[in-house]
Amino acid sequence: MYRRGITGSLDSKRIICSAAFVLAGALLLGGCRKEETALVRQHKAEREELLIWAYYETNAQRDGMDALVRDFNQSQNRYTAAWEYVPMTGFAKGLTSAYTEDALPDMAILDNPDMPGLIQLGMFEDITDEALEWNLEEEYYSALVNTVEYQGKYYGVPFNCNNTALIYNQKMLEEEGIEPPETWEELRQAAAALTKEGRSGFLLCGMEGEQGAFQLLSWVLAAGGDAEAAFAFLEQMLEDGSLPANCINLTQTDLSLEFINEKAAMMQNGPWVFPALEEAGISYGVIPIPGEKAGAAVAGGENIGILKGKNRKGSLAFLTYCVEQGGLEKFCEKAQVLPARISSAREYIKTRKNMEVFEEQMHEAVVRTSIDAWPSVSKDLTEGLYELVAGEKTAGEIGEKIKLKFIH
Repeated sequence: MYRRGITGSLDSKRIICSAAFVLAGALLLGGCRKEETALVRQHKAEREELLIWAYYETNAQRDGMDALVRDFNQSQNRYTAAWEYVPMTGFAKGLTSAYTEDALPDMAILDNPDMPGLIQLGMFEDITDEALEWNLEEEYYSALVNTVEYQGKYYGVPFNCNNTALIYNQKMLEEEGIEPPETWEELRQAAAALTKEGRSGFLLCGMEGEQGAFQLLSWVLAAGGDAEAAFAFLEQMLEDGSLPANCINLTQTDLSLEFINEKAAMMQNGPWVFPALEEAGISYGVIPIPGEKAGAAVAGGENIGILKGKNRKGSLAFLTYCVEQGGLEKFCEKAQVLPARISSAREYIKTRKNMEVFEEQMHEAVVRTSIDAWPSVSKDLTEGLYELVAGEKTAGEIGEKIKLKFIH
């Protein structure tokens, strides 16, 4: 009994000692964890935050932006970038409003024709020294560089580029024995033959704002700048019933949804719709916009710039990552859009044959800021289509109002 009692007492002592050791270790470890958490918090607090505004709305574009800011944040330990979605409609106005309210982001990724006007308002930082180092004039599509240059200085970097083409459902054309159209008359005949109950032969975006104007300008260019001829052709398509009147209410994303749901056989759209088409299993083809004149493409895409008075040093670090460390190319890979750097775009299309048409068109594409009084012309284009649909004006009357004058 005595021996067992002593044994029990020794076991108890061992247990107590072990417990004390574990408790001490836990306290020590807990203290370390607290200290580590505090260090992490301090480390995070030491990072300067950078905010980017962008209007990207497709899943591929959002994934691209998420990956871009994540990779930048992991590439260094001084800045933490984040991006915020702002609707495309009224994006430029939103920037000017934020400017007056002192609520600007550090950077903005915006439609290239919106940038020159904001540069002239003094909203973007001069990054001429960096732009010269990055050889913007030699390495990027010239039309795009024009939208970030003002009076010999540079205020941003072309981020990516695109234009529109005719995208058609291969199965539908094959079923009707129709070859992809190359002229307006062929397009009109094909669209009429492809129009069925619940299906339009052709769709374009004619909604008010920059999306509609971006698409409609291609038809005016395809007519050699003759707006009357372009609207007369669209009027014929409306009368045939192959171009539905509700095109004035459809966004470019809406067009892709109609196309995916087989409610349209052909559409005017850009490469940003390809991820959705491929996910839906749609077999499609791509050709240039048919027309009376070649070189009807309008350059689209976005520029990125630093807002004046914000974190210039941190924003330059982000731009440097984009330009020098492959950030732009990584974004374009995920978003499935063309890089604005020519060599990168040519490399990109080697494995993406569906992008070849868009890259070829970029070399002669017209940038909207090369058109005198573009904001007014933009408004007249979409108003003209609305008036045509409503029967308020003829193609001749609309053509009299829209006269293209190039300033570059």
